[in-house]
Amino acid sequence: MKKFFFALFCALALFISCTEETPRAELLEYNINSQIYSNKGYAYKYTDYIGSEKQGIDWHIYNLGQSSLYIQAYDKSYAKTLFDYPAFEAKFTVELADGKSKIYQATAGQFRITGQEMGDVIGDFHFKVKNIENPADSIMINAGYFRIWLEKYDRVFTIK
Repeated sequence: MKKFFFALFCALALFISCTEETPRAELLEYNINSQIYSNKGYAYKYTDYIGSEKQGIDWHIYNLGQSSLYIQAYDKSYAKTLFDYPAFEAKFTVELADGKSKIYQATAGQFRITGQEMGDVIGDFHFKVKNIENPADSIMINAGYFRIWLEKYDRVFTIK
């Protein structure tokens, strides 16, 4: 009887361990003025359709927080992996202590998707961003890297 309960316990433990979800990759990292920012990142890939015809792929890579980075690129070829500015948009937002924000937009640089593996999208980036209210205020974002679980969705549009 003890062997039966032991075997039942082992089978239950094995079942529970097999049903645990594998942790998803969430790394979004970049360097500003020799300081490394490492964040929980999010990645979305939207395949756009008009009716039943494919139109393109819309990539979104971002993080949330006091300093947030948002990158968006659109690919009509379905094969593009390298986006030189202005083929992508990037916005860097810094929340200030008084409740206001500084918003920077990309003016040069590169965004690259280097692969997709085990449900993750992997890539790198570097670019210069300028404050939209004060163009003399600019930041270089270097050594950007991401490996993030990729959420995939279809978007269907109709023409009226």
